[in-house]
Amino acid sequence: MKLSKPIAEKVTKEMMKIIPYNINLMDERGMIIGSGDKQRIGSLHKGASKVIEQKSNNEIYTEGDGMRPGVNEPIIINGEIIGVIGITGHPDEVRPFSKLVGATAKLLIEQESINKKAQNDRIKRETFYHELSYRKASYDDEFLQQGKMYGIDLTRKCQAILIKGNLHSKGMMEFFDGFRHFLTIDNSKRVLFITETNSFKEAVTHLLVSKEIEKVAIGESEEFAASSLEQAANAFSVGVKIRPSEKVYYYNHLKLFIHLALDNRDYHPSILSALESSGIHQELFHTLQVYMEENGDSNNTANKLKIHRNTLNYRLEKIKNLTGKNPKVILELFELICSIIWSK
Repeated sequence: MKLSKPIAEKVTKEMMKIIPYNINLMDERGMIIGSGDKQRIGSLHKGASKVIEQKSNNEIYTEGDGMRPGVNEPIIINGEIIGVIGITGHPDEVRPFSKLVGATAKLLIEQESINKKAQNDRIKRETFYHELSYRKASYDDEFLQQGKMYGIDLTRKCQAILIKGNLHSKGMMEFFDGFRHFLTIDNSKRVLFITETNSFKEAVTHLLVSKEIEKVAIGESEEFAASSLEQAANAFSVGVKIRPSEKVYYYNHLKLFIHLALDNRDYHPSILSALESSGIHQELFHTLQVYMEENGDSNNTANKLKIHRNTLNYRLEKIKNLTGKNPKVILELFELICSIIWSK
């Protein structure tokens, strides 16, 4: 442990609000790092140097040799002197305050040490799950043991669940307290890793009914967690394009379209460019998405869009005229589906 400058400054500032004497805090070398007299910060405190050398209190009753009357007391943690407290004034008057300042400094130092350890543990944990998210090479013994330390058995196949929603809500925070194997991707996305079948079912059941979750994408159970995450990410990317109203996207259900999208990721969706040039692009695009979701059923599509069937027919005819592809013809509808999948 170490007496840091921020803690020294905090202790002197707060303690001098209630103690009518000047306080100096010195580091393990005797250098002043916190003081009510700002001009003294950075200089060597002779009284502190004696405390460190003699490993005992040093009380000064008369001024001289660059020292003022006061009490200088070591801050000892785990048998080691990590700093010195100096209070200026007659020793009989300031001695009781020295204990109070010392206790306050120790509490803050120990709390800082706990906070640093917690921060280091959090960074190590995030580093581990980040590597788990991208590693597709065999897990070595060290990585397996690290996983075991966090409670995840990487000798078993792993399934990734990609979640988008309000991750900072009380309900979601409680949920992730129970499912702790995760990596936060951004403010609204988090990937959950699960190796237990029962845990997987429990997690999915909860996510399906949660109002705080917008979308869920699920990869297959794979030897490498990164492979399952890649599947979930692809399922999410394709799912939101062709089934925008659904909440859950399974890689296995969208595999054909995902492979189609990946094989043609550089393809320019020229069919949709005609739609983009129209003034009602978003309206027609959404109409086409719902039409696909409803398997070409005009009644269901019109009801879902809350429009008259004649309005739907007008929009489908507009799509046909703009793109040259008739949504009512299955092969041409498939071309439109492909164009949506390949769109950026």
